[in-house]
Amino acid sequence: MTGQQLKEYCEAEFENIASVLTEIALIVAPTKTQYTTAELAAIATFIHNCYNGIENVLKRISSYSKLEIKDTSTWHKDLLKASLDQGIITNDLYNALSIYLSFRHFFVHAYSFALRWEEMKPLVDDIEDTLKKFKSETYDYIDKLD
Repeated sequence: MTGQQLKEYCEAEFENIASVLTEIALIVAPTKTQYTTAELAAIATFIHNCYNGIENVLKRISSYSKLEIKDTSTWHKDLLKASLDQGIITNDLYNALSIYLSFRHFFVHAYSFALRWEEMKPLVDDIEDTLKKFKSETYDYIDKLD
């Protein structure tokens, strides 16, 4: 894989994530304070999708950089930490993404009726800014590889 191919892969992932953000915007209304279980499940799925896209980008960059992440039960956490350690992301972004990783873990293991809007709202409120920072930091890192 070349650096250009890595950029193209990342851009495709960012386009997919942008599509997911569009779907979130179709459900979430600024003045709405209560959502049905089905709406919460959809919103949670979309948050999960965004984080999966982030992981896909980090996995591809890590692979390109020959950074090995072992296939263990903690690989999600290990990937995020290794991305910080390798300078792919900053500490501030690592802290923000750690919250989404925690939500990902909860989402995978919880029932939909356990979802609470008041717990998900901060994630939805911050997701666009977090993704902008992630995109910027990953492209800055990729540009340094060439």
